[in-house]
Amino acid sequence: MQRDGEHCHPTVQAMSLVSRLFGKKPAVEPSAGAAPDSAAPDVASLLREANEHFRVGRVEQAKLLFRKILETDPAHAQALYVLGGIALNDGDTALAIDLVRRAISADPNNADYHFSLATVLVSVGKPAEAIPSFEEAIRIRPDLPEWRRHLVAALQSTGRTSDAIAASMAGPGQSPSDPQTFADLGMTFYHLGRLPEAEVAFKEAVRLAPEMGAAYAQLAAVQIDQGHPVEAERAARRATETAPELADSWFSLGSALSSQARHVEAAEYLAKAVELRPEWEVAWNLMLLSMNYADRWSAKEIYQAHVRWGQRFDNSPVQPIEPSHRVEGHRLRVGYLSPDYRQHPVAFFIEAPLKYHDRARFEIFCYHTDGRVDPMTRRLKALADHWRWMVAPSEQALEQVIREDGIDILVELSGHTEGHQLGVLARRVAPVQVTYLGYPNTTGLAAVDYRITDARADPPGQADSIHVEKLVRLPHTFLCYSPPEGSNRVAPPPERQNGYITFGSFNNFSKLSPTVTGLWAQVLAAVPASRLLIKTQGLQDPGVRTLFGSLVERAGIDRERLSIVNPTASHLEHMHAYAQMDISLDTFPYHGTTTTLDALWMGVPVVTLAGDRHASRVGVSILTSLGLTELIAHSPDEYVAIAVRLAGDPARLEELRQGLRERLAGSALTNGKAFTSDLEQAYQEIWSTQLGSAAAH
Repeated sequence: MQRDGEHCHPTVQAMSLVSRLFGKKPAVEPSAGAAPDSAAPDVASLLREANEHFRVGRVEQAKLLFRKILETDPAHAQALYVLGGIALNDGDTALAIDLVRRAISADPNNADYHFSLATVLVSVGKPAEAIPSFEEAIRIRPDLPEWRRHLVAALQSTGRTSDAIAASMAGPGQSPSDPQTFADLGMTFYHLGRLPEAEVAFKEAVRLAPEMGAAYAQLAAVQIDQGHPVEAERAARRATETAPELADSWFSLGSALSSQARHVEAAEYLAKAVELRPEWEVAWNLMLLSMNYADRWSAKEIYQAHVRWGQRFDNSPVQPIEPSHRVEGHRLRVGYLSPDYRQHPVAFFIEAPLKYHDRARFEIFCYHTDGRVDPMTRRLKALADHWRWMVAPSEQALEQVIREDGIDILVELSGHTEGHQLGVLARRVAPVQVTYLGYPNTTGLAAVDYRITDARADPPGQADSIHVEKLVRLPHTFLCYSPPEGSNRVAPPPERQNGYITFGSFNNFSKLSPTVTGLWAQVLAAVPASRLLIKTQGLQDPGVRTLFGSLVERAGIDRERLSIVNPTASHLEHMHAYAQMDISLDTFPYHGTTTTLDALWMGVPVVTLAGDRHASRVGVSILTSLGLTELIAHSPDEYVAIAVRLAGDPARLEELRQGLRERLAGSALTNGKAFTSDLEQAYQEIWSTQLGSAAAH
């Protein structure tokens, strides 16, 4: 979350000294540091002439006259200060800092000088040095709230959090009745991760200033981060009413609606944010992800939206790749790039390749670009030849590390999900660049050469036309599931004890579309006394729970037949919760992946509905690999019919319950060695293609 305007480049922010000088008419008298009655007459005359040149934009003439003044009076504060501004405008920050420091020595009580020095120091990455200058400027001029906000930002950036909070509330210019005071305090608390306190501060800001659109957008962001998207929607709508020109307003509204699984509305509002701020990566990503969750858009329309995103990088500078280590038969250097090396679905599926790669032929590098570390992180780290942990790296820093490692095939595992680094791939940091696993669609980026999948998830012909990448279809499956260690035994069907069938879904709340809840309503209506069990993040919020209750009621599901299970503390507890479910109902148009395999591992059959794109064909891939095509529907009516037929066949349910884990354990979906061999064969083939292409040129 950021205040509007804070996305600009720091160098632009640092030009406040230049704009301060060039944006106002200079005084025609010497500054306080050079009293008129003590200045030589020729200095006063030179000063008037220099100021006039400066006022009308004749900067070079002004520069010469100010230098003449310094020849007579080397400590003339105004001449030093203006020359400092001119030096900054010329791009010589070191000279600008030196000249403004000398101006301060000549006139230590000029607040503008102190503030300008601090601003330039921040621009060159020295916020700690800037803090005393900000403080001195505020001591002299305590009535300027904007100056205090700069001080708060500098304190925050140097980790002086308590001082930042104190500075937010101090001074006559930041009185307790000033709404900007509370907005600044809210930002301080937000960056410290103290979300409840940030929410209180933003609420006070908008109470004092009901038309303060940016504060409403910030309030909405804090409420979303706390898991209260329904409440956030109200604040975000107020932001769009009071500040429709701010991209943040529309982004906050789109985020709130996305968190409520209202993806069609969300994508439309996020498109407004992108229109206002075309380079805002987070807004683009959430818009594209929301389109994947909805069945409003065709596969081709979603593809075209991704291509529009990718076209932003068409002119990205591309540096040549040094091939010095690449000789015939060398070990291929494969780099896996992800922020999700932790308790995350991506981690469960990348574990087997890291473990089983043939180290005689492949050298494995992992680039972990997130600060979160857990036992899964440590487990994966032990499997890599080289582990590069870079917490929220700049694109330039990450690019440099990958280039220095001489990666042959770079495999990014995020797509358009949070924390991705597709901007690095846009600059072509490896000869072969691949996307895999973490995102169910094309990246839209021409610099990504291949996408790894299989023929069930992306049927030949049908899928090729909606990808910028060449699709590489593994022969058996594109997934390799690592069952959680210490899983509970498979429990008997709960129908035995309950006397009724329990359908269920443990999928992400974002996947619970109106389409799928409507199908679930039909299933329940056709199976008397059956119940629906839902376990997902988000429903612990009363507003979301009420929203979901209304959604299922509109679909025709009696709330008495709905059971909501709270999130569990551990993954093993989550797995144990499948003991309460007889039949899992897959989501649509965005299928489950980890949840589907978890259910099957715990003996729960999954009914899925096949669609026309990868997101709605993952269930097809999984169930086909297990020989369970009987559970794949090709129309909504067939989806309902399969679920109803299975519910009415206790013997088949019992048979599946007892045999699914063994079936999964014996399949390609869990055969790490065979899967990795298939993956390595794909890498070798695309590398040979790359070598052949390079030789041809």
